[in-house]
Amino acid sequence: MMPTRATPHARSEQETRWIFRWRWPSAAPFPALIPCALAALPFALLLGLVRVKVAAPQFEMASKASWIQLTDTADGRLWAMRAKEGGPLLSRYEPSTCQAYATLEEAPMQATRIAPQTYLPKLRELPQQGPLEPLALAAKGETVFPRRTRELAAPSAMPASRLVPVLYPLSALGECGLPQSLPPLVGDLDAATAAAEWRFLLRLHPAGGVAECVSLTEAAGAGAKLLENWLHGVTFDPRLALDGGWLAVGIQFNNQASRGTEPR
Repeated sequence: MMPTRATPHARSEQETRWIFRWRWPSAAPFPALIPCALAALPFALLLGLVRVKVAAPQFEMASKASWIQLTDTADGRLWAMRAKEGGPLLSRYEPSTCQAYATLEEAPMQATRIAPQTYLPKLRELPQQGPLEPLALAAKGETVFPRRTRELAAPSAMPASRLVPVLYPLSALGECGLPQSLPPLVGDLDAATAAAEWRFLLRLHPAGGVAECVSLTEAAGAGAKLLENWLHGVTFDPRLALDGGWLAVGIQFNNQASRGTEPR
């Protein structure tokens, strides 16, 4: 249902109950301009009666200056003081120009100043006779310094030792490794045999012992035969004999005490 518009009579009755009239009446816009005109009329009247008068300057600044030369006399100093006091710039008291102030400042500075002192060492007289007597000149062929006799300590007795063969691997041995215990070497080694680098190719039998021993070192003789016999007494891990049983080892020699590890 469409809302019905209020009639002009109903709107006038509703506006009579308003405290303030919130909008201008659309029928009479000109009566609202009357108060503005009444307020502007006195303002225009007062604006026409006010007159601002700009006075001309009473004096003019001339582009000129005066210069007076004062000599260093009593009259000159007096005129200079009057010029400072009567000039545009304020005069002030400068303490540095006062001789009495300079004297007062110099007095405490002289009192607190440390006078430099020149150090003069006191010399003592030397004794008539020195504490050491002069040495006489040595005669020809005479020994000046005493002869020192050096006491040599007796050499300590070294424990008896012998060369013991030790194995080191030349081929991969895996987890088996070299045997923990080695048999003693039966026989004496000469210097040539101990200095040579011995390498052997070994073939093991199923029990781990050495079935064949081939020397890879050019040196031969009694030393090679002695080491071959010693290798035949070495027992390796039987697992090394499963894959053909061939392996390569080297031999080096270490000094070992004849009566255990501790000297007696």
